[in-house]
Amino acid sequence: MDYCFPRIGLERKHVLENLMTLFLHDLSEYADDILIDSDGLHRFDVLDWFFEKEGLIPYFIESEEAILGFILIQSGEYTNLELADYVINSFFILKRYRGQGIGTAAASEFIKQYPGRYCVSQLKENVPAVRFWKRVYERNHLEFREREREEDGHPLLEQFFSV
Repeated sequence: MDYCFPRIGLERKHVLENLMTLFLHDLSEYADDILIDSDGLHRFDVLDWFFEKEGLIPYFIESEEAILGFILIQSGEYTNLELADYVINSFFILKRYRGQGIGTAAASEFIKQYPGRYCVSQLKENVPAVRFWKRVYERNHLEFREREREEDGHPLLEQFFSV
């Protein structure tokens, strides 16, 4: 399957907002401070920044048939340039496409298209996400450095690698 990563423009922002509520719902299993709002939705409070600020870039993950998910990238002033050129802020694959190798293949293709030094982190308790990224590193024969840190009271695993 071929994947493409179109940058999300304002005209499709509403689609990302809808997908983001699904992503945050999944993530809420591992972080009890991710709550729904009064409309019953999970909202990403800084989503607008990805359409307003240079260095924050939203991409869809698409195949010829459908939107499969999204990737939010931080670069420039939104990353520690001593450590990484890009921070993968969020990576999401819709449930119907999980477990088929699609996410691993899409992540692999993305990092090949955008070479550089990367940082990606997962909630330590989110074992499926930790396993997913380890598969991406293995598939691409990437050596990575891992560290643990805490952010907003959540233990994180953070990996650094170069492509």
